Amino acid sequence: MLFRAAIVFAVLSLSASDIHFPKDMRTDVQFPPIVKRSDSGLPDGHLRPLGYQKKPEARVKEYQELLAPREFWEQHVQHRVPLIYRQAVVKAPAFLKWQTDEHIRENYGALDVLIEKKVASGVAPLERMSLKDFLDSYEYEDWYVVSLLPDPMREEMMVPRSLLCGTFRRHVLETNLWMSAGGTSSMLQYDADHNLQCLLSGRKDFIMIHPKYADQLDLEEKKKFSGSGYSTMNMDMINVFTNPHISKIPWTWATLRPGDCIFIPSGYFYQVRSYGRSIAGSILWSPLPEFDDSDCASADIDQFTPLSQVNMMWTYKKGDRVLEMRHTDPEIFRAGLLTLLKDRDRLRPEHFEYFYADLMGDKADPPRAREIFGLLDQTKKGSVSLQEIRDMDAAVLKTVARYLDSPHGAVKDHDHTHDEL
Repeated sequence: MLFRAAIVFAVLSLSASDIHFPKDMRTDVQFPPIVKRSDSGLPDGHLRPLGYQKKPEARVKEYQELLAPREFWEQHVQHRVPLIYRQAVVKAPAFLKWQTDEHIRENYGALDVLIEKKVASGVAPLERMSLKDFLDSYEYEDWYVVSLLPDPMREEMMVPRSLLCGTFRRHVLETNLWMSAGGTSSMLQYDADHNLQCLLSGRKDFIMIHPKYADQLDLEEKKKFSGSGYSTMNMDMINVFTNPHISKIPWTWATLRPGDCIFIPSGYFYQVRSYGRSIAGSILWSPLPEFDDSDCASADIDQFTPLSQVNMMWTYKKGDRVLEMRHTDPEIFRAGLLTLLKDRDRLRPEHFEYFYADLMGDKADPPRAREIFGLLDQTKKGSVSLQEIRDMDAAVLKTVARYLDSPHGAVKDHDHTHDEL
């Protein structure tokens, strides 16, 4: 009796936060949702998830075969039209090897990733955690990986043929890893960069909304040159009284199964719902206004190419103190400097000061404008010419981008017990 009473006391002493239950890992959900007319007098879909307020217009256009880079540019990227590629990455080693946590834990468990934790007020700031620690608890905890894909893992991911030459390949910015368990729901958001997201495990449903409806989506104010943003609406419980326009905004939809990829154009709104043990990788590249395919004739775009063979702007390897994600695109910054010059032949510190103050806004303790200008003035002449900005090495602009936009994620303290990572 005493032993049984001790067990009961121990259980009752646990707080709710100490008790964790496995998540619902089903993937057989209805999507798009069935929209029914309300008989309660309330607007259709009131206090329901996004998508219940209006039926979708159509599916996102699908392809069974991947387009060549020039076709991809002319039919979709140039006009910012989403698409789905079916079974596009089934030849990637990750497609088979990442189906179990054991392979990831054994080969990559010591690598750090960024995670988001869901809290009562929404989503907490990004935290840094080893993949092993994440895998040990993610089926029970309300957290998920949203991080740069660590360099060693890029060896097992592939680059779809549509990106294997021309401007696309030369301007890849970063690759991201997404991993979660159970049902998760994202914000309605848009990115500064073009994005090809490929699913390896689980299921993802997408709601896609054209950028022309931006002024009706209650967007959070964004920083200049960030190019990314999100809606402040609660995606799991849309208040149609405070957001009546949502019932009239057209949307398209897509469902990804393992092996499928979706192209999300720069500036296009999307909301994602993930189910089961979900793992995806995404490739982000600069949304440049022109496509140069001069190297495509000599490129073998049908040869298997791992992500590790593609140069990119932002990366993470074991030992890096800073795990960076989604800085300002250096090419967008270059374009801003060229716009600032206008009819001038040279950029001078006094011009840059106004630009920098306007760019930084209320950001706490911004470095002095002339210090940043000194990074651009490589020859120390006191000014930078139009041609020098056009020819400036991307590494210089990358350094400036770090000053403009702090790392999206934790910085590892060198006194940390995991300093060897």
